[in-house]
Amino acid sequence: MMKSLFRFFVFLVTVSMLPSNADESPSEIKIYLSTTNPLTPLYLANYQTDSPYLIQLRDILQQDLNHDGLSSVMAHSEEKDAILRNENKNIAFHHLTWKAFGAAHVIVSKITNSILSISLFSVQTQSLKHLPPYKLSGNIAADRQVIHQASDLLHKLLYGKDGVASSRILYCVQMPGGSKSKPWVSEVWECDWDGANARQVTAEHSYCVTPVFLPSSTHNSNDRFIYVSYKMGQPKIYVASLNEGLGKRLVHLRGNQLLPAISPKKDKIAFICDASGRTDLFVQHLHPQSGKAETPQQLFSYPRSTQASPTFSPDGSKIAFVSDKDGSARIYLIPSEPSAKRAIPQLLTKKNTENSCPAWSPDGKKLAYSAKTKGVRQIWIYDFVTGEEKQLTDGPGHKENPAWAPDSFHLVFNSTGSEQAELYVVNLNQPETIKITRGPGKKDYPAWGKR
Repeated sequence: MMKSLFRFFVFLVTVSMLPSNADESPSEIKIYLSTTNPLTPLYLANYQTDSPYLIQLRDILQQDLNHDGLSSVMAHSEEKDAILRNENKNIAFHHLTWKAFGAAHVIVSKITNSILSISLFSVQTQSLKHLPPYKLSGNIAADRQVIHQASDLLHKLLYGKDGVASSRILYCVQMPGGSKSKPWVSEVWECDWDGANARQVTAEHSYCVTPVFLPSSTHNSNDRFIYVSYKMGQPKIYVASLNEGLGKRLVHLRGNQLLPAISPKKDKIAFICDASGRTDLFVQHLHPQSGKAETPQQLFSYPRSTQASPTFSPDGSKIAFVSDKDGSARIYLIPSEPSAKRAIPQLLTKKNTENSCPAWSPDGKKLAYSAKTKGVRQIWIYDFVTGEEKQLTDGPGHKENPAWAPDSFHLVFNSTGSEQAELYVVNLNQPETIKITRGPGKKDYPAWGKR
């Protein structure tokens, strides 16, 4: 059966606009985790202050720790805080006292003359460590970043792993355009990992979708991104910086270019294009330092089928993508380098017949994607080690466009209610979600990056 050229893509791009059975809220999103590890109990001492500003900073630190997937901040008590106020450190940090309270670690922070000092006491090793001092500015946007940096350093000291509190998320906000020619506009926005400090990046008064961070390197910070814009009528791929938000054309081909992905080494991009008459998978080599782009090459095409949503493996050697070449939208694997002989894609997803928007984890072990499950699109995870497909989310409202955090442990996705689409964050050890966006507009197409 012949398929219209853009039926498949239009479904993928506009699914976030479809109504669901009910408004979505965090309590309605169920998370399935096959195994969970016990959370490490931390005691976070209260500031000796009534200042709402300082209390707000402490709450930010607690939020970071409580949702890192490994920690659980214990309830406050005056008894514990009184012990920590003792000037005799041998009493304040006596390991038997804190062992009896059930704490594995104790965190004490003080602010003196706008200098934040943080100490970490580990009960088992009976060691007391002091973090470098942090200068506070009194500006909540800047000081949030300071707290996030401190949180990530604590995470590194506690678990030997990088945290994600200092990271950031790109996404799109769709709003009514106010005219017949532009009934809807969509701009790229940026926010902290927890949704704070949200700001608009592009101002095209057009339709911008699917932003993707350019990977950072020793030469360049993670402040550039690629995205698709309809400002010329047809969708084209652009590159822009977070500071300016002005898009420069990256791919010069006739027709429509959609759904770009970039390799971790920044040496090639993959995207969907109909220049050949079908919606095919293309790759284009880039020079990482200069950003100069070579001629795009067709990577995969199949008669009477549509390809979509490429994502690179961490080493850049493979691409996972969506194709309906066998009748329904499934996810396949293919080498990322074009060859004279047509590559035969490897089928990955077999449980569900409507799969979309795959995202490869930075550690290479997992693939997150959206799949229609009992009539509702849910987030699933494919495990490259075991070959298993596991459902992560449940509940009403379509959930789609998953994106991994740099730690391969946290995910962000958008969930669509009857009136809104919002962003949610989840980690793979806590069966709960955090709603990180609110307010007007439909939020979708999140991308997670380092700062």
